[in-house]
Amino acid sequence: MTTRATFRQSDISRAIKAAKSAGMTVARCEISPDGRIVLSEAITESQEDVFGAWKAKREGHAQRRA
Repeated sequence: MTTRATFRQSDISRAIKAAKSAGMTVARCEISPDGRIVLSEAITESQEDVFGAWKAKREGHAQRRA
């Protein structure tokens, strides 16, 4: 006996289309057995640079206080 799929291709297409329209770069799509769709975002260099800048600024404040 087979069970009916809890998701359809159109469900995945809609999820990816919505993520892209929100500005997300989809790197990976996971589908759990219960039909939950999880999209993972690709990390771009600009996102890493923003974190690096924040971290450097934070370390600068800590050095001035010490």
